Amino acid sequence: MATTAAKSRIRQWTFFQRIFLSFVLVVTLTNIVLTSTIYMNVKRNSMEMVQKYTIEELSQISYSTSFMFEAAKLTLLQLYGNPSAIKLMNAIDLSELEAGDLLRQVGVVNINVPFVNSIYIFNRAAGKMYYDGKAFPVDTFPDRDMINRLDNRGSIRNLQPLARQIPNPSRYIGVSPESAELVDVYSFLFSDSYTAQIDSAIILNVSQEWMKHTIESMNPEISSETVIADSDGTVMLSNVHSGYLENINNQADFSEILNDPAPSGYALRTIQGHKYLVTYVTVAPLDWTYIRLTPYEAITGQISQIMITTLVIFIAVTVLSVLSVMLLSKSVNGFVNRKLSDVEKKYAAEKKTGYEKKQQFLRLLATRGVEETRLADDLSRYKIQFSPDPSFMVMMLRVDGYKAYCAKYTPEDRKLLAYGVMNIAGELTGSLFTHEAVDLEDGYIAIIFHVDRQQDEAFTIKLEELALQIQDKVNHFLGVSCSAALGDMQEELGDIPDSVAECREALDYKLFDGPRAILYTSRIKEIKRKSHVFPEEDMETLVEHIWAGEKENASVCCRQIVESTRGYSIASLQTTVLQLVIRLKDSLQKVTLLAEEVHYDGVISVATHVIRCETLEEIHARLESLLTEIFDVLSRSREAVKRHERYSGILEQVSGLIAEQFADPNLNPELLAERLGLSAKYLRTLYKKASGETLGEAINHYRMEHSRALLAQTEASVQEIALQCGYANSNYFYTLFKKYNAMTPNEFRNVALHRNADEGSV
Repeated sequence: MATTAAKSRIRQWTFFQRIFLSFVLVVTLTNIVLTSTIYMNVKRNSMEMVQKYTIEELSQISYSTSFMFEAAKLTLLQLYGNPSAIKLMNAIDLSELEAGDLLRQVGVVNINVPFVNSIYIFNRAAGKMYYDGKAFPVDTFPDRDMINRLDNRGSIRNLQPLARQIPNPSRYIGVSPESAELVDVYSFLFSDSYTAQIDSAIILNVSQEWMKHTIESMNPEISSETVIADSDGTVMLSNVHSGYLENINNQADFSEILNDPAPSGYALRTIQGHKYLVTYVTVAPLDWTYIRLTPYEAITGQISQIMITTLVIFIAVTVLSVLSVMLLSKSVNGFVNRKLSDVEKKYAAEKKTGYEKKQQFLRLLATRGVEETRLADDLSRYKIQFSPDPSFMVMMLRVDGYKAYCAKYTPEDRKLLAYGVMNIAGELTGSLFTHEAVDLEDGYIAIIFHVDRQQDEAFTIKLEELALQIQDKVNHFLGVSCSAALGDMQEELGDIPDSVAECREALDYKLFDGPRAILYTSRIKEIKRKSHVFPEEDMETLVEHIWAGEKENASVCCRQIVESTRGYSIASLQTTVLQLVIRLKDSLQKVTLLAEEVHYDGVISVATHVIRCETLEEIHARLESLLTEIFDVLSRSREAVKRHERYSGILEQVSGLIAEQFADPNLNPELLAERLGLSAKYLRTLYKKASGETLGEAINHYRMEHSRALLAQTEASVQEIALQCGYANSNYFYTLFKKYNAMTPNEFRNVALHRNADEGSV
């Protein structure tokens, strides 16, 4: 008793664990999916917000750049409008006094543009470059880069910024250009001449510091993270990563960005061992690309904070969910355990009162019958309210999927479940009809109804409805699916064993109807009288589909043959499957490979034990597996035959062509492929697989074999033999002959002559 109670407690605890763990798994997976989705959306939105904000900042920088450059252009045009500047640009013979007076009138010192580095006025005819109130001879002017560009109009454009490095203008006097300190500037030129060389111009040099100062005034944090490059990849504004005038188009991190046709975008790049979010904007008309490098750590720091917050929320929600699930699991477990406990108590109580002995008697009554002399006493002893006069009817239940059922439950649990099924049947039928239920084991339960002859018609009408109710309740409360067989009305108790046997046989037919079938023994008797004819036409069509390689059509045809047994006996199904397999085997005997490799034992075993199958689908699956095996073996067989035929044909054709054309010096794999109508690459591959040697080797082997015969049997010179064998170059023939024969042609001829002489003397 203590052992039974302990097992009951273990079973209850195991059931609770299953419920609890199932709920926890569902809740945890749901939380993980939701939390991951939230985190990924926040991460993506954060990246997009940073990228959008950065693009807006870069656009503002581009607008400021355009504004600054427009101011520089306007200053140049204002200078050009000054008559004194025009005279300096065009006059040839100006005295030093006149030039100084004109420069003062130009008012260079009053130019209202910030960060102006220097202003030049160029006059080619006078050979002068005017700067800072002084006239410099062109040949000695320190800014040699500008002088060279003025000589070549294509290297500088009117009113367009040109990024350069020039000697510091404050040291133009007394310091050589080579030793002068260099400064970064943007140069703007205005010229009204259209010759190949620029004759006169005004040049305005603006310090790069102007651009940096503007960016810092907008956002000091991004000045060191911003770089500007033109369409060629030349850096127009430097930062800590890229130097001024450095070309970054040949750097993999930037080339893709600079060549991107989109006006803006972003990408993740690793630069100098650090990860950055690279955001860029390309603006016309200068076609400059404004690039910002945002350290990825700055973004991930915010994302990490979001991740930590999300993780805390996830843990809190999961803990609360687990606690809720625990309470729910206890509630469900308590309800189920109370029901199971009630059934177990009732089962134990009835066992004490002779339940097992009563079941043994009913089992005997249902399977072999009881002697009439002791029948009345036994019915009275077990309080069975049956009398010999009224009619009797049997309903038999069978658990669906019995193999899986046995694997899932222990023998003790199966007994308890059988008792539960009988208990449910008793509750549904007790108020309507007198009955007794008996566990026949192996998943069979028989219910014997005691029916008054006057109630025969009413009972027959209600019996199928009762069977459906039992199936529904058993499935709902016990989670067990079962099929039912309904027997014919019997006049005496002694006829019960025959009716039980008929119901058991009827339940075998549920493989046609599937789980939860309801079968009538009367219908099964009619089915057994029908004669099934094997579908010969379908069988012939099946074989044709197999030989044609049509697997899907063969599967459909095979299914039709099996399905043709619906409405016929189990024996007809068994015979049909056996005949199908045997006919398949016989029709495929002519292919040795098929006969040896296809295994029919599995399907034959199913056919001989067809009643063990739960549904026709199990038989279809076995036959489908057999067809798959047949098609696989048939495919391998055909491929082997085709491969042998193809390779044999190629070898014969190539050998024939080599024998015909070997004397042609132009004979090569390409020529052979052309003659055969194949590509040279395909022919090389195919020949190598078929023969194990290359086409070139095959040609050389044939030529060497022929040359050896000529050396041994003729007196022709080596040069003549080389030509006859397709070698226009006798030196190459010598080299190749020695490679293949380990001796020179002359040495081979001497050896052959001695051998022939020895054979002649013998």
